[in-house]
Amino acid sequence: MILFRTLKTSLPLVPAQKRCASYSFPVGVTPKHLICFKFWTSEMIMEILNSAITLKSYYPNTHRQRLNLLTKAKVTILQEVNKPFLSMAVSKAATFLGASDVHVVDNIVWDQDYAGRVFALMSDVIFVSTSTHMHVQRFAEQSTVPVLCMHSRTHSSIQSLATVMAIFEEFGTMKNMQVGYIGPPHQVLNSYLLLCPMLGANLIYKCSCDLQPITPLLYKISEDLCEKTNTKMVVTTKNAEVIRGSQVIIAGPTTKKKEKLHHFKIKYMDLEKAKNPWIFFHCCPRGPEIEDSLWNHNQARTYNAFDNFQYIAAALMTNVILGYNF
Repeated sequence: MILFRTLKTSLPLVPAQKRCASYSFPVGVTPKHLICFKFWTSEMIMEILNSAITLKSYYPNTHRQRLNLLTKAKVTILQEVNKPFLSMAVSKAATFLGASDVHVVDNIVWDQDYAGRVFALMSDVIFVSTSTHMHVQRFAEQSTVPVLCMHSRTHSSIQSLATVMAIFEEFGTMKNMQVGYIGPPHQVLNSYLLLCPMLGANLIYKCSCDLQPITPLLYKISEDLCEKTNTKMVVTTKNAEVIRGSQVIIAGPTTKKKEKLHHFKIKYMDLEKAKNPWIFFHCCPRGPEIEDSLWNHNQARTYNAFDNFQYIAAALMTNVILGYNF
């Protein structure tokens, strides 16, 4: 009863016509999928970010809280690749919104067209974690409910959006900012290659050394976006060039090849020498390339980003299922 009164006075309730027992989409209406940011607009991204930020401002602690916005909804978490932080965040968001969730961990036969349709018969929204990407698109085309790609070979959608949300919480914008990434090629780098130009930020990154140049999968798309949005995307092989002038420093996950660790090593003193205001994020898993002094620094925002996972997931759910933003 207390929770209902709090919700009523703090967050607007979903209109009655949208708070129905069935969340199925009308015949002929295409569900809103999130497979790749290249199919989104900056307005759509800001819609999710603003919704998540608003929700967090009302509920900075979601423990033992329930809004009952998605009562009777079934959220399927389909994992070909186990990503515990992501799946727990989606599960927490589902519980917070009053929905029930189910985890399916298996190797899906993606090339069979019936898979998306069958899962859609038993779900109201499907979150997918997979080692492939194009198959998710095919899966979504057969689904009659929204399909959201949590993680794939190409994207890490929730994690990158959660980090961007933390940047907005810190600075209020990303326009004309410089975001720096140091680490091995990773799904989050692909996501930033699209998100940064779409949100007006410049991106400078190092994902390889001089001896082994690497081009991320979405480099060309990012290049085209930068030209359209008047932003910059710079590739370098030097850590100092990434750190110099970057307000946001993002460290990629630990590389599995130990001989490459020193290429991506970031020290707290390196950031201090830059003499510009900065905040630091790590994608995790963390390895010895990041010192404790940096990981635990008061300018580190890694845990803020992880906390944002659940708010991004909640904002996505209400948006794609109900067409509702907080």
